[in-house]
Amino acid sequence: MATELVTDQFLELSVNKRAEALAILENPESGAEEVEKAEKMIAVAESMAQRSENILAQKSAMAAQFEAQQKQKQQQEKQEAEDKALGGSGFKSLGEFARAVWFAQNRPNVQLDPRLKYFNGGDKNSSQPVSRKALAENVGLTGGFLVPTEFRAQLLAVVGETAVVRPRATVIPMARRTIQIPSLDQTNTTAGVPAWYGGIVVNWTEEAGSKTEDSPDFKQVELTAHKMTLYTRSSDELLDDSAIALEAFLMGPMGFPGAIAWQEDYTFINGTGAGQPQGVIVAGGTITVNRAAQNAVSYADLANMVENFLPGANGVWVISQSLMSDLLQLNGPAGNPSYIWGSAVDGAPNRLLGYPVIWSEKNPRVGTAGDVILADWKYYLIGDRQATTIDTSIHDRFQYDQTSWRAVHRVDGQEWLSAPLTLQDGTSQVSPFVILGDKDT
Repeated sequence: MATELVTDQFLELSVNKRAEALAILENPESGAEEVEKAEKMIAVAESMAQRSENILAQKSAMAAQFEAQQKQKQQQEKQEAEDKALGGSGFKSLGEFARAVWFAQNRPNVQLDPRLKYFNGGDKNSSQPVSRKALAENVGLTGGFLVPTEFRAQLLAVVGETAVVRPRATVIPMARRTIQIPSLDQTNTTAGVPAWYGGIVVNWTEEAGSKTEDSPDFKQVELTAHKMTLYTRSSDELLDDSAIALEAFLMGPMGFPGAIAWQEDYTFINGTGAGQPQGVIVAGGTITVNRAAQNAVSYADLANMVENFLPGANGVWVISQSLMSDLLQLNGPAGNPSYIWGSAVDGAPNRLLGYPVIWSEKNPRVGTAGDVILADWKYYLIGDRQATTIDTSIHDRFQYDQTSWRAVHRVDGQEWLSAPLTLQDGTSQVSPFVILGDKDT
């Protein structure tokens, strides 16, 4: 109701200003100053009408998003209720689920386990297969068998324990391949007007004076679930021995969950955005601080990164493991050469200039842009498609008595902001993502 009132007010003001301007223009006694005033009033009227249309469009988009989220929530609650009534998916473990998948794909004469559900790319609750073919032939057809809801949570829990980005990012569940997330347009600013509030203009007015009305500008961030395919092989003896051994092989930290965690992190940092998530190193909202010396990190470099970091953000350093020895020996600025890491006897603390430090092999090599990252990952969106699948085949390694396993994980990721924020001075820029770049030549 409040939205309709605001848009109606904008339209009414637009009509009134047009009428007032028209009266001035039609008056033959109007001077040049009055005509100029009328032309400005027409421009304001057009802006108000456009803003009314923008508000209604954003309301429609957000309503559609809310409806989709509610539908997804209802479907999830329905599925959870059905699973609960059946005692979960009916599988006692991921190992038992994996064995059922193996029999479904490699013993076509055996009746399909009714607890299995195919992923058809559309209805994730479908139990009807599109095709039952060998692993090498069914890509894009069945897409494999859906990992049961309770086990998918277990799989991602293992991912979260070893991941850098996912536990700290904003994760958006996706019921379909694409989803649009509204975000404030904070890219335009002028001196004295901050960009934080997405287009809201503040003016001082006298009592009973005319008030300037404005409203936030909105943008849309579109997440598209990209397909990550994981492949491995096991001996047939592992399948015969026990479901527990198979589960440990496929679903432990060194199995699919560990591989998903590593590849997600690597891509969320380095990804190109073409057929995969967009990493923060190449994203438009990231600020790059040029380093003082090639293939080195100085105290000044780190201080400059903090200066360009979003004020009040919950930052964390992600630093290449190969830089550890350099940073452990780093001294402070001239005149205050304090040992940055504190006591060498007590060991290196896990904080640098007030922010926690994570050493990682996923950053680029030393001296390459992104070897040091300061980020608040909650400004990074992860689109999490609720459909992880597992498939298997004995055919491609038949002569070696080996079984092939394939998992497909669907995910996207990108920064919430499309550009750095410009502070009210009209020049200084800050971002929740700051990386150390190349030497300024």
